[in-house]
Amino acid sequence: MGVDLAGCDLSGVNLAEARLSGAKLSGTKLCGADLRGAFLDGADLSGADLSEANLELAVVGAADLTDANLSGANVQRANLVGAKAHGANFAGARMYYSRPGNGDFQGANFEGADIQRAIFRRANLAGANLRGATGQANFENANLDGVTR
Repeated sequence: MGVDLAGCDLSGVNLAEARLSGAKLSGTKLCGADLRGAFLDGADLSGADLSEANLELAVVGAADLTDANLSGANVQRANLVGAKAHGANFAGARMYYSRPGNGDFQGANFEGADIQRAIFRRANLAGANLRGATGQANFENANLDGVTR
């Protein structure tokens, strides 16, 4: 079990390469935070505000991002394998070569996101909004039922 920072305001904080595996960060404000290379695997980020945060090369696999706001975030080359992100907002996020495969992104919003080379292999994107998303991504064996393009 990780540290409990649920509901805290950590906006703009430098947490680069922080070890926050399994942390409780639900409802936490991490707007503009530097999370480059951070370990957030298995963390509870449900309802967290990660808008404009830098998650480049972060490990967010198996984390709970339900209803999290990642609008405008830098998620390039991040590991999101197995993440649960129902209703999460990735609008305008930069997701170049991120790995959200095997994740559950049902109803998530990727409007205007850069998904160039992102690997959504076997991800659940049912009902997701991909309107205006740019770039070629890998959707091999992904569930695209009801996706808006």
